Amino acid sequence: MPRIVIELTLAPALVAISTLVARRWGPRAGGVVSAFPAIVAPVLLILALGHGRVFAARAAEGTLLGLVSLAAFVLVYGRLAREHGWPAAAVAGWLAAALAALGVGAIAGRTGSPVGLVVASAALAAAWRALPAIALAPAASRARRTEIPLRMASVALLVAVLTAAAGALGAVTGGMLAALPVLACVLAVFTHREHGGLQAVALLRGMLAGMASFVLFCQVITLAVVPYGIAPAFAAATGVAVAVQALAVYSPTPVHSLLRRQSSAASVAVAAAPGCLGRPSS
Repeated sequence: MPRIVIELTLAPALVAISTLVARRWGPRAGGVVSAFPAIVAPVLLILALGHGRVFAARAAEGTLLGLVSLAAFVLVYGRLAREHGWPAAAVAGWLAAALAALGVGAIAGRTGSPVGLVVASAALAAAWRALPAIALAPAASRARRTEIPLRMASVALLVAVLTAAAGALGAVTGGMLAALPVLACVLAVFTHREHGGLQAVALLRGMLAGMASFVLFCQVITLAVVPYGIAPAFAAATGVAVAVQALAVYSPTPVHSLLRRQSSAASVAVAAAPGCLGRPSS
């Protein structure tokens, strides 16, 4: 019963919240909120309850390594979304994610902390820098009434599948599966389909900007779940993630000013590029 409750509530709730935030404050804000570890947290908690603390610690380390696949998906999807439809961007993104997962698994799959932390941070930072900063007003909502329920159902199903696969394939491999770009894909495809490629890029870049909470959540679980137990470790990890996410959403005024300047400069560069944002191609 606890497993079913976890699978059917936490991740789907975040999908609904991030969708509503994106409608109200734009795709970047929705992306930042969606970066909260609402898929990996239920998966790791279920693994800890079912397989023990050592298994959960190794799975959390594997999740950090698996964030390379998420970074690859976001980068490829974001680069293609401006000029291609969502099917092509999604297929290419998942192919890039699979290749990245295989590569990092072969190279660093048997390593321990803090290798996962370093690898995840480097991959996410590189993807964030490679995606253009696009300043967009919130898109007019053309969403159907069934959009949010469909998103929630999709994520709930995928969490259940990932949890089952993680328990069967081992701690590190299971943790890497938990980092697959499930939520990123669901949100990007719906946003792309409803509002266009530029909105999808803004959402994905916002997601990368908010991934610090995800990374720190997994790192706290890696370090704390064995010596301190499941409940204290997950409580501490959740507290850290919430604090970091709040800082990302409500950053101090100097940080907001810097982000606005960078966004304005990037928007001018994007607008000046041939074929972008209404400028005709030569």
